[in-house]
Order: sequence, then C-alpha cells, then structure tokens
Amino acid sequence: MSKPECLSPFSSPGTADEDHAGVHVPPPVLHIAAVLSGVGLATVFPLRLPAPTWLAVAGLLLMTGALLIAGWAFREFGDKSNPVPPNQPIGALMTGGPFRFTRNPLYLALALLHAGIGLLSGNAWVLLALIPSLLIVRFYVIAREEAYLIRRFGKAYRDYMASVRRWF
Repeated sequence: MSKPECLSPFSSPGTADEDHAGVHVPPPVLHIAAVLSGVGLATVFPLRLPAPTWLAVAGLLLMTGALLIAGWAFREFGDKSNPVPPNQPIGALMTGGPFRFTRNPLYLALALLHAGIGLLSGNAWVLLALIPSLLIVRFYVIAREEAYLIRRFGKAYRDYMASVRRWF
C-alpha cells in the first residue's frame, strides 16, 4: 500500500524516502503574495514612507544587488546541474560562488528584491510584509531544505553549515 500524499504545504518536512526537501510552495510565490498584500493594504490603509530620493536610490541598489546575487546563484545551480525548485532532488552539494558567503543566496536575493520594491514604491506595508515572508521562508522552506540536505549529504552538509552563515 502506498503512502498517501499530503496536500498541505505546511505539513511536516519530507521523510527519508522522499528525495527532496518537501517544499511545495515556491519561495518567490511567498514574496509575491506578501508584496501584493502590502499593495492591497495600502489601498485601504495608506502607509507611505517619507519620499526622499535616497530611499528610491536605496531601493534600486537593493534590487540591483538582488538580481546580481540571483544571477550568480542560478549560474552555480547550472554549473552543478542542480534544479532550482526545492521540491526536486539535487545531485551535488553547492558550496561555491555565492554559496561561499551564504547558504541561501536565492532567499537573500528575494528578501533584497522585496525590500527594494518597498523602498522604491514608498509603500511601508510592502516593507512590513517582508517580516512574515522572512519568517515563513526561514521556518517553512529553509528548515525543510536543511533537514533534506543533512539526510542527503550528512557530515559534509553539517560541516558546511558550521562554516557558512544561513543568510549573510
């Protein structure tokens, strides 16, 4: 008899017989939903940031940094022939490129992009929505990925965890 498939994206992390992290909601979707929630809240309860030019410039710089980090990380995924979606098995532990500085360069890039959008738009709700996004990514996505990578790579991943920070 086969194990029934769990339909909830917030169920427990994958088990040892699953060769992936068990993340069924892609992290970009979480951030998009949060940004759109911030935009929606702003239409009902406007909460604007001050409008100095430097905030817009900071937003553009964050967004540019996010794109550079993401591009670098995507290149590493391609070089290792690993899939990007966290619901697929990976073949190699990634420790080069941006993974030398952060275990989660794509999630860092998403957070920077999200913050940049909030600053550039002057929408404080978008910035505030970053907080639950980060918490969900940390405790739903990253926790599952780390458990999977420990199952998959054992001591090699534990050593990597000990030498490289989660975010930056």
